[in-house]
Amino acid sequence: MVYLFFLYSLVSPFLFISPKNFHAPFQKGVFLFSFLLFIISFWKETKSKNKLNPTDWLSENQIKLLPYFLFLSCIAFLLSSTYHAIHLTKAIGESFLFQDADYIGISDILLSVAKGDGFTSAYYSESGQGSYLRHHFAPGMAILTPFVSLIPNRWGLAVGVFFLYQLGTILWLLWAYRITKENPKEFGIKFLLFWVLLTNQLYLYRIGSSYHFEVLVPLFGLFFFYLWEKRKKREDLPAFHSWIFNSLLVLALVLYLIQKEDIGIYIILFFLPSTFHQFYRLWITSRIGKLNGELDRDDSLDTKNLKVLCLVFSIVFLWLGFVFFIYPMFSEKNNSVSWTQVLTQEYHVAFKQVTGFQKSFQIFLELIVSGGIGIFQMLPEVLGIGLVYATHLFSSRPWHHEVYTYYSYTLLPFVLYTGILWIQSEKKISVSFSFLILACLFWKNSLDQNFPLNTKRNSPWTSVAMQEEIRSDLQEANQIFFSQYRNRGATSLEWEKTNQIPLTNPHPAESSIKNTERIFVFSQYNLSFFVSDKTKTYPLEQIKNADSICKNANLCYAVFAPEFTDEILWPKSRILAYRKEWENQRGELVWKTKQLEVWKRQSLPKKTK
Repeated sequence: MVYLFFLYSLVSPFLFISPKNFHAPFQKGVFLFSFLLFIISFWKETKSKNKLNPTDWLSENQIKLLPYFLFLSCIAFLLSSTYHAIHLTKAIGESFLFQDADYIGISDILLSVAKGDGFTSAYYSESGQGSYLRHHFAPGMAILTPFVSLIPNRWGLAVGVFFLYQLGTILWLLWAYRITKENPKEFGIKFLLFWVLLTNQLYLYRIGSSYHFEVLVPLFGLFFFYLWEKRKKREDLPAFHSWIFNSLLVLALVLYLIQKEDIGIYIILFFLPSTFHQFYRLWITSRIGKLNGELDRDDSLDTKNLKVLCLVFSIVFLWLGFVFFIYPMFSEKNNSVSWTQVLTQEYHVAFKQVTGFQKSFQIFLELIVSGGIGIFQMLPEVLGIGLVYATHLFSSRPWHHEVYTYYSYTLLPFVLYTGILWIQSEKKISVSFSFLILACLFWKNSLDQNFPLNTKRNSPWTSVAMQEEIRSDLQEANQIFFSQYRNRGATSLEWEKTNQIPLTNPHPAESSIKNTERIFVFSQYNLSFFVSDKTKTYPLEQIKNADSICKNANLCYAVFAPEFTDEILWPKSRILAYRKEWENQRGELVWKTKQLEVWKRQSLPKKTK
């Protein structure tokens, strides 16, 4: 059994390093194999008079080999996912597909944090200078700052996100194995299933491959739920040790909450059914105790659990009050795009439409199966996940409704935690049922064309030749941004003719200008990834605020490539309108190639006394 599940755990690692056209057929083959095993196992179980005890599934020899196979599985996952991450990031970056509002916007926010400017956002702010925390109160994203500040050329966010995706996967797996070691005969088969489901976890991959800071949520959810489970083992601890435990639990909870402003809502929804269940159990045991003359039930396990739950709920409600009421009262309301504005915005017709109820119910079942909890075996927890999923069910936002990209962060920690509870529970499953779950898993994965994402992709914007030309031109444009050129000895016409940096400035100023952070560049939406991260980038929409923005800069530039655009989402006329507006604001063309234009904003003349 261990050998078979070890091979199952290598399915996604194999997909990470194999050609895209092989993914769907291979996963469908695994699905058919699993379904065949389900039929054979079910037939044997119905014919057999002596039912196989689940504790007999693992021999002593297999139990001894399990940690070695688990180690090899983790190594295969790490190596293959790293290979996949490198090629995927390179393909997306070189295809001009890292769009400003997400990858570049988040990366620049983290660069601002690293420079001590706080969560200043140029992409989620009406003024171009507001705080991102009003758009999404997620101060925990600062944990990604070291990756962004230490790894140059805007690759840092990609490295950080995939590293945390790998770390989160491995830590959840190790927690499950640590529980299994306590009773390998009893928990072993459920762990094997959880092992396969986690290493082939579609929703976790979606978070990792979305290049969003929400990848932190499953990781810090793990820290909180790990300590939450430890509460069961602190019954006999001294009061001081109990106080230390509660402090650590609150710290873990706060670290979990600061990853996104709505985490607290999902925690409450998830714990509601189990809270009512414990109240019901407490009421039943209290009535039984009265009948038996046992009136004192204050030390019962349910009472202690409810006390800790009250502590968690209190912290969550205080946090939600601060995030949604107190903080907005003191933040710069007019400078940032709020979360409620985004929730109510209209989407372009080119985006996916919201699906119906039948599709939504199917997604919910797939989520339940993906956590290794079987189907409705952990009733209170599944009801809690259902309440969280209701926020997706009634959502009008396409990706949120379909639990796509990073939007699975709302559910995934609860799904995985329920899987942990399922492993250590008394719930039993048959061999046939485990193969049925695996068949469902690989069938679902085979239908998703983006699992894994294709690492070989062509840019939808234009031809390969134009991409190469613009990429090369942007490298030279970066030299212009850092030059000390002050329009001495060369005119704009000379720049246009020579297609080079004027000889009056032969040295890039990255080595000569100290305050490089005060070089601002207004960049077209699909060019910013190749604009040096030593500058501060702004989207073209912020040109309307150029007067207030550029007064804080030593140098202010704008980059346009009108022919290099998606006419549906970003028509050429819109880019030309921004260029005209920049020209009217004392903009001067300083460099031009066949596709690329670099404009510099002239400083206001100094007032004479």
